[in-house]
Amino acid sequence: MSRSMMSLILLTAAVGAAAAAGDEPSIASSPAPADTVVTAHGPLIVHPFGHASLVLERDGKVIMVDPVGGARRYAHLPRPDLILVTHRHGDHFDADTVRDLAGEYTWVVTPPDVAESIPANDPLALANGDSATVHGMGVTAVTACNRTEGRLDYHPRGRDNGYVLDLTGVRVYVSGDTEDLPEHAELGDLDVAFLCMNLPWTMSAEQALIAARAMRPRVLYPYHYRNRDGTFADVETLQRELQADGTSEVRILNWY
Repeated sequence: MSRSMMSLILLTAAVGAAAAAGDEPSIASSPAPADTVVTAHGPLIVHPFGHASLVLERDGKVIMVDPVGGARRYAHLPRPDLILVTHRHGDHFDADTVRDLAGEYTWVVTPPDVAESIPANDPLALANGDSATVHGMGVTAVTACNRTEGRLDYHPRGRDNGYVLDLTGVRVYVSGDTEDLPEHAELGDLDVAFLCMNLPWTMSAEQALIAARAMRPRVLYPYHYRNRDGTFADVETLQRELQADGTSEVRILNWY
């Protein structure tokens, strides 16, 4: 069997698994323009790759979060120093994409159940609360889950990860798929946060406001905001409310 045929089979399987779980992969045809966050410790460059996928460049390092859709989509960027996978749903995890992107010196960090799916990449499995330092970057796995009755099976507590990154003095939170949680108030000082908000899988716009006000990141990027019915969460109201009360600067990028 050819490699291209195998890639197609693997991607199809990932899409099927996501649909069964309720998440629909949303792969942009091409990446949107990058955005730059200026911090006291230097710039952080943000590349949105559609729905749940993003790339960060910081201090010469490249971090890819939930890359899907094939390695060719990322060909204009250097090999990643770090790949983070939040959970196994098909809009967040494509084993073939991870395998093809990872180079000899790439660290792949995943929840324990995802690590079992890509043994060839020798992934570092982190459970909620675990931390590691790779290539000088701090990585802490934090809770990502549903808490609303009737939605608990989408993302059970303890299975999936969000991540807090310490990138040479710049602290970044990537939520993965979660609702607003008490743990959001315990994340500490954040320069940048990526916060999901779609129904029924993650949080409503009202929940996103609660989570953002608990975290108070300097810059907030709403992402993962297409709902099951094809509509989009109200990111403009989120932006207006958080900037009006001085909680965060909210930047809306072209994720779709």
